[in-house]
Formats: sequence, C-alpha cells, structure tokens
Amino acid sequence: MSLLIQDTIREATHHSHRRLDLALSWLDLKQPRYYAGFLRSQAEALLPLESALEAGGIPDILSDWPLRARSAALQLDLDVMNISPVPLPTPDIGSAAQMLGAVYVLEASRMGARVMLARLAQHPESMSIEATKYLKHGFGKRFWPTFLDVLENHPAAKSDVSGVLLGAQTAFSMFETALAPVVSVEAA
Repeated sequence: MSLLIQDTIREATHHSHRRLDLALSWLDLKQPRYYAGFLRSQAEALLPLESALEAGGIPDILSDWPLRARSAALQLDLDVMNISPVPLPTPDIGSAAQMLGAVYVLEASRMGARVMLARLAQHPESMSIEATKYLKHGFGKRFWPTFLDVLENHPAAKSDVSGVLLGAQTAFSMFETALAPVVSVEAA
C-alpha cells in the first residue's frame, strides 16, 4: 500500500514542524509584545505566500480559496495591535504541485491556531484577545478535509510529489525565518 501524499509531506517536514511548534511554545502570550511578535512573524510569511499562491492561480485549484485566504483577517489583527510587518520576499511557487504543498502548511497551521487561541484565552485581560481574527479564521469550516481531498486527487500532486514537498518546505522555511527574531528576543 502506497503512502498518502499527506503522509509523505508530514514525514518530510517533521523536523520543521517540531521546530515551529517548540518555538511557538516558548512565547509568553500573557505579554502583548510577544503576541504582537507572533502576529508580525505570521504576516511576514503569510502575506507573501498568499500573494504568490494567488499569482500562481490557486483559485483555479481550490475554488473556495477566497474563503480560505487569511491575509485580510491577519491585517485586521495587525491594525488592532498597531503592527507594521516587513513581509519576506514573495517566493517562487511556480507549479500546481508546489502550490498544493504550500497550502498544506497553511491549512495545517489552522490546528496550531486553535492551540494559540486557547493559550491567549488564559489571559482575557490582555489586549491581545482583541486581535484574534486570524486565529479564529475558518472555525466551523471543513477546510482541512476538503483540502486533503484535493491534495490526494489532484493530478499535479499525484505526478509531482517532489514539487508538493518543495512547496511545503518553502512555506515552512518562510514561517521559521519570520519567527526566528521573535523567539530570539523571547529567549534573551
């Protein structure tokens, strides 16, 4: 029995995923400056990723992309916290397979968003609780299972698994790069 594409991605990006989870676990979310750093890092990676996906034609692959895209929700939170991110350069995500790999990371991050939201809820007095549209985006939707159905059945993903992995690795790398300064400040 062959592995599902999602299993191949999970295995190939295991270390990146663990590094991000560990880095995020270090953030003291009761202090708004660390949540602000988290939001800034998310914006610095997410905004150029979503821009690249849209330029590449992701709405042709995922017809519900406008419902999935989180840049607008994140921008609202940035405005609440008075944050001006400096986005990373827009990545070259040139194929449908690479786009699906990048979207895998974006959609999987919604599960991490639930964890972050639960951590923030422990500090309802924090002004950060007012800036959670990004973390709450998509609650109640079936984005993960419907995405996995597209991933596992899309001809480009099936024929170019290495392209899917490259897209996922690109997205993980961007989130790690953007989060590194936040974690280094927290650790100091």
